[in-house]
Amino acid sequence: MGHDAGMNFSPWAVAVLSFASIGCTSLQHPHRAQAVPNAPAVAVQDPLDSIARLEDMRTDGEGLLEALAARGEERTRVRAVRALGRLPRDEYGAAVSDALAEALEDRAENVRAAAAFALGLRADSGTTGALIAAADEGTPQVRARAVEALSRIDDPRARRKVIDAIDSDLPAVAQMAAIGVHRFPANASESPLAETQLVQRITVANVNDPSASPTVDDELRWRALSTLARRACVGARDNIELAAPANDPRVRLFAMQGLGAIPSDERASSILRAALQDPDWRVACEASTALGKHADVSAVPALIEACARSVPPLAAHHVRRCAFDALGRIPGAGEAARAALAGARDDAAPEVRAAAIEAGARLYRSAFAATLENAARNENAIVRAGAAAAAAYVPADVALPTLDALMADADLRVATTAAEALGAHMADPRARDRILTALSASDNGVRLAAATALAKEATTDDLPALERALATTRGEIAPEVAAAVVAAVAHVGGERALAVLRFAIANPDPYVSRKARAASLAIRPDARLPRSPAPPRRANGELPPIRTGSNPRIAVETNRGVLVFMLLADEAPFHVENVLQLAQRGHYDGTTFHRVVPDFVVQGGDVRGDGNGGTTWRSDATAVVPLRGEFGPRPFRRGSLGMPRNDDPDSGGSQLFVTHRDTPNLDGRYTLFGELVAGFDVLDAIQVGDVIEHVRVLPAEDARAD
Repeated sequence: MGHDAGMNFSPWAVAVLSFASIGCTSLQHPHRAQAVPNAPAVAVQDPLDSIARLEDMRTDGEGLLEALAARGEERTRVRAVRALGRLPRDEYGAAVSDALAEALEDRAENVRAAAAFALGLRADSGTTGALIAAADEGTPQVRARAVEALSRIDDPRARRKVIDAIDSDLPAVAQMAAIGVHRFPANASESPLAETQLVQRITVANVNDPSASPTVDDELRWRALSTLARRACVGARDNIELAAPANDPRVRLFAMQGLGAIPSDERASSILRAALQDPDWRVACEASTALGKHADVSAVPALIEACARSVPPLAAHHVRRCAFDALGRIPGAGEAARAALAGARDDAAPEVRAAAIEAGARLYRSAFAATLENAARNENAIVRAGAAAAAAYVPADVALPTLDALMADADLRVATTAAEALGAHMADPRARDRILTALSASDNGVRLAAATALAKEATTDDLPALERALATTRGEIAPEVAAAVVAAVAHVGGERALAVLRFAIANPDPYVSRKARAASLAIRPDARLPRSPAPPRRANGELPPIRTGSNPRIAVETNRGVLVFMLLADEAPFHVENVLQLAQRGHYDGTTFHRVVPDFVVQGGDVRGDGNGGTTWRSDATAVVPLRGEFGPRPFRRGSLGMPRNDDPDSGGSQLFVTHRDTPNLDGRYTLFGELVAGFDVLDAIQVGDVIEHVRVLPAEDARAD
């Protein structure tokens, strides 16, 4: 197909291509700038620098990336293929997909695997045939990546190939297929067959001795159970129950998720109650969550006991928090739970106290008014935020005075939670008036919470306030506010909403503009719309250095202990440079872990403290320059360091999250840029409100070759 044939490159591109071509020969240092015979009179540029700049600009350089994907040294081709996969498909179509399909036949395995993953990011059904061919041939790595890519494509041929791969005798391929099924649309005609195949495959695994050491079957089994849980597969009940006593805690915790996703019976309830005492706190948390989903009254005594759990000592607060949350979802808990809720006032963990307050509001509603008012005056901001969340479950007459006070709280986490809670009372005109007023709040976090609360409740009468918020929101997280306003306006529909959306199309943020355009066309497909602002085609400033040798490491010093991370400089260079530079500036010092979801993630590093703030190393006082997504093939495992984002994939900032367990639903959707190498006990111990005291970049001699 030869994508460089007939293309007219700039002198800069010609110099880069000449350099890359020389790199294919016997250069001793293929990435050191060389004198290129007969090249244009421009500075010769390292192709890796060129690729980084083009990726930062989200452009293919008029075909330069396609050419680099086919030329040069192996590392150059891998980087070019990776950058092509991250280009927006609606703007860069067949030429990019074709170039990646060609790379599936590259002489180097790493290039072929990178091309398969990149095609999965694009999810272009036009490449289904090429990926099916790659899934049938080649090394296990390439075949597994091809199966993963096929699972992301909405095409019956792709789904059938994934189903066939479940029975592969190559463990990596079968495991990738087992995870991939969770990406199938719920209404896909192939879904029942896929679920049946998964159940049949793990039936064999379940005959193993549960006490045996982990095997390849365990690796397949936890992935299959994860998918069956996400798909709420009732037909897998027997296999899920058989997996509950497995030796591998991953198998047990996804079995708990599976039991929570399907209707309960007495055997399942008994298994879940017993799992509240599991030695792995993550399994106990999943058991609590499942019992809460089923509102299982028979579980109330066991949950009350779990509310007082003190082992394991570093992570028992997670179990208590989940147990209180489950209690609050069981209407029949009634008076039996009251003593446990009262006892939570003395719990050492503020997040547990907050969970108990929310549970009490769910159970007792207006009868909980006095306790709610006291919690709203608590000296601890986490408890006050819990009171704000709890106000969503009590009658408006009780909730609104409390929320009025909490929306004025000096702690932004409390104020924004209170604004969100107003959304539960939209049927009351007083609550709606407060939300409309909050759209003009001085803090953008409160504006965002108000716009989000209106997202599915907005009416034509709300359009003036929404339009005013769109026109006046500036500064930090302004694009997020604008995107939430667009969602609310789109819900209203009609010609008046279309007029507001036309204004939003002119928003300088590309994501907001695209979202407004799509919403406009959904209202009226033949609408004549203004042009969107041209997307920036300039690099956003300084580029990260090309690092070789060992990966850099950082020590995140917290009030609970130290977390040591190895950073993945080759896989996510912009994110790694971001955290290194911000750490050296002291950006993280004194920030908190504002979000902890037991058996999922801890998240922190926000200077605002409410999860809405963020900056990057290239930002300044006039504008935040967000990080582009650097989605890669490495799976999220226990201790993976990732970048939070909003709906816009290119909205990374300075916050961080760390996973408690394998989280395959994040794979290929969030940037993973580090792995925890020491401090797993500290990760388990972290609570909401814990402090990042300092982030230290470790000396090179402390970083082993990785």
